[in-house]
Amino acid sequence: MVQFFKSIKEGFKDFLTFNFAERRGIMVLVGLILLTESVSALLPVFIKHQPVDMTAFEQEIKQFEAALHAPDTLMEKKKSTYPAEKQYPKRTPYKKKAFAERPPMMIEINTADSLQLLKLYGIGPSYAGRILKYRGMLGGFFSIDQLLEVYGMDSIRFEGILKNIQVDASLLKCLDINEAAFKTLLHHPYLDYETVKSICNYREYTGPITCPDTLRKVIAYDPMFEKVKHYIGYRVSNNE
Repeated sequence: MVQFFKSIKEGFKDFLTFNFAERRGIMVLVGLILLTESVSALLPVFIKHQPVDMTAFEQEIKQFEAALHAPDTLMEKKKSTYPAEKQYPKRTPYKKKAFAERPPMMIEINTADSLQLLKLYGIGPSYAGRILKYRGMLGGFFSIDQLLEVYGMDSIRFEGILKNIQVDASLLKCLDINEAAFKTLLHHPYLDYETVKSICNYREYTGPITCPDTLRKVIAYDPMFEKVKHYIGYRVSNNE
């Protein structure tokens, strides 16, 4: 038992005792602490803090505050530089000149030549030639709508020229229904072979056609008669 307590005492003694290396380390640590404290205490003695000169900064602040309360010199300068509105002479209001509206170009299609037709919107040499050829076959136009019968004429092109054309129906060339030859009648666009044959037979076997009502009966087709009646004359020879 005595030996047991002795061993505990020896162990406790060893725990509280520092060896050479540990003692050396403690000495170095203590020395560093003392050196640090000495430098902190002696540093203010050797380094003197010079006060910062705030005079220039304070002067700038005073100038800035003075500028804030100063009058708006820029606006005053502007007012003095640019004259007031009243100093300028008043401009007279611009008066738009009135021009007489030019009437649209009008072309009479029963007398127009190819050069005049070329002035119409959408009408080139080809269409101008077709219009003149069809006009010659008919004997003239009694209505503007007849232009739609020209080969290739569509409604869009027709609407484009409608406001620039007019028709004088008094210029139509009429066929003498009682004197015109078979081929002459057949050449007219509104008369077909059977109708021309009926007209010639009536003239030969019944007599001259003297009025529109007789022609209507001979043609026996109202839509054809309503078109061709504008081109028919009823002159009767004295020899009949």
